[in-house]
Amino acid sequence: MRLIDRYLLREWIFPFVYCLTGFMILWIAFDLIAELDEFTDANFTVGQVFSYYWVTLPEHFFVVVPVSLLLSLMYAINQHARQNEFIAIRNAGVGMLRMTLPYLSVGLLLSLGMFFTNEFWLPDSLREGKILRANNSGLDEQNKTKLDKLWELDVKFRNEAANRNWQIPAFNPKTGEILGVDNKLIVISWKWDEDQPKRELMAIRGVWEDGGWTFFKVRDYRPTEGFPEAHPIKFHEKLRMDEFDEAPVRIEGELKISPLFEKRAHKRWSVSLAEIDGYMKLHPDIDSKKKAILDAQYQARLAEPLTCLIVVMIAIPFAAPSGRRNAAVGVAAGILVCLAFFIIQQMSMAFGGQIMPHLAAWSPHALFGGISAWQITKVR
Repeated sequence: MRLIDRYLLREWIFPFVYCLTGFMILWIAFDLIAELDEFTDANFTVGQVFSYYWVTLPEHFFVVVPVSLLLSLMYAINQHARQNEFIAIRNAGVGMLRMTLPYLSVGLLLSLGMFFTNEFWLPDSLREGKILRANNSGLDEQNKTKLDKLWELDVKFRNEAANRNWQIPAFNPKTGEILGVDNKLIVISWKWDEDQPKRELMAIRGVWEDGGWTFFKVRDYRPTEGFPEAHPIKFHEKLRMDEFDEAPVRIEGELKISPLFEKRAHKRWSVSLAEIDGYMKLHPDIDSKKKAILDAQYQARLAEPLTCLIVVMIAIPFAAPSGRRNAAVGVAAGILVCLAFFIIQQMSMAFGGQIMPHLAAWSPHALFGGISAWQITKVR
């Protein structure tokens, strides 16, 4: 690395750290104010609140990192331009593209970091955050089980063939165990056929063993024959249901992917690309609508991390020109262009993601990245 590269990066890194730390603290503070009542009701200690925000830190990266990168670059580059340092560097025979290479490298490295965070860290961090909340509420102390990161929370599963719906507060696919937590019970409802009334089973705990489910502390709501509107309750300390053939491995395959079919799922990266790939391979005959949604989610997850690189390319031509009398105009223009990029990026996925997933995910990056690259070559 040349001396000039080290100098440019040194002048940028400190503003970036300040911005990143400041915005992260503000973001967490606002979230803490909104969630304070829930933490109080769940009897969280100060240490547990700190642990919760530490493990869920990656959830905020996709907002805080690009904004911090933009403002720190605008400041650092504008300072160099105002002091005519870029003119001196270019008079020494260094071209504009070579001079901005350190910034572009930073954008690329941060994009790679965001990708690996999304793929390997974020899904587990969201799961661990839910576990921390569940461990402070739920079952009474006699029945309460401390959960670890192997547990999946708020699982909803439907067996179309058997016309059965499962609502599982906590599910451990490794041990084949389900639990009621956070004042919620396991709820399973089904009909033997469409002409029969619905039967409902509620339980505190269930275990998969010997090819079937065994439930504990069960409330069994069964419609009365001849009077389907009447549902007397039968209580069971332990109830074996061999007809329930939904093995844990089958539930696990569905629970991570099904939230992606919700309209706002693209706002939270709850699954990895590898998990989407695995689901598609196990369901080659998936219907076209769900396949289009998964394709859109897949492309969005590939394109989103490159936001950092596009932010760098946008910032350079607005902050770098020398001789500008009012530098604030260039900085404000750069911020507005980045804001437009973020808005178009979200609108593109919202309106065209399921129709043209590749085009919707990549066209904002190609448009703003191409124009910004052309502007960089025109900087004087």
